[in-house]
Amino acid sequence: MAFAQLSKVRLKYFPRGAGPERVVFIHGFQASARIWRMIQEALPADRYTSIAINNRGAGGSDAPADEHDYSVEIFANDAFELVEQLGWTDFTLVGHSLGGATVAQFAVDHPGSLKGLVLLDPADPDGRALPAGTDLDALIDRQMAALRSSVAGGSSDDQVAGVGASGADVPADLLRALAADIRTAPEQRLRGSLRSMLTIRIGDRVKDLTMPVLLAGGDADALIPPKVMLATWAKLPPGSGLHFWHGIGHSPNLDCPGEVAALLRRFIEVTIPSKN
Repeated sequence: MAFAQLSKVRLKYFPRGAGPERVVFIHGFQASARIWRMIQEALPADRYTSIAINNRGAGGSDAPADEHDYSVEIFANDAFELVEQLGWTDFTLVGHSLGGATVAQFAVDHPGSLKGLVLLDPADPDGRALPAGTDLDALIDRQMAALRSSVAGGSSDDQVAGVGASGADVPADLLRALAADIRTAPEQRLRGSLRSMLTIRIGDRVKDLTMPVLLAGGDADALIPPKVMLATWAKLPPGSGLHFWHGIGHSPNLDCPGEVAALLRRFIEVTIPSKN
């Protein structure tokens, strides 16, 4: 693990490998950078250098007290500041779930930094259309109450539900550590993230991205169903890649990490060069 002191927060991140291809991983709503561990391990260390970032409020990263200090745009800005500190350019950016919206935000704000963009079971870049007259704060209160009840009951509908259903051998220590990160996620981070996930509206910008883009997900994802992911894919630039794993739910990074790593390698080593 390593730490980066940014202008406003200190972030914890997990580096792996020493190869020429660089990959940055961004986690989702409740999870932490640990969710990427098996994919990082599956990428050849002599060919890939990767980092998995703990967003502010996740894992060992700083957690500001105000919920308005958490949003897709803020997470993306933190990631940009971190890679700038590392001196990284021309890398592939990968985001899961809410992290999919985060990397889309990063891409529209800093397109010149990226070699490629990968959205894994991503949240919609246009958030959710709310009925007229909806009290957003009341909606967030209700969803947070349901979330607290779910976590208190030992389950999570976001990142680890159904893990192992595909037969993946997820190390017990990883599941314990990830579950602890989810359980201890501060409420202000979750509230701010939820607000941002509902209100983000960048669909009209992602269609103009110029780097190669790939959307991938599990066709058994109940949290972000395939029809929602297909609607997101339709907003991406023409020719963007699309891939589904059969029988996989919301967390391919845990359920089929080897397959995800293989898809990333094909995207980075074959697809991107063919488009340049």
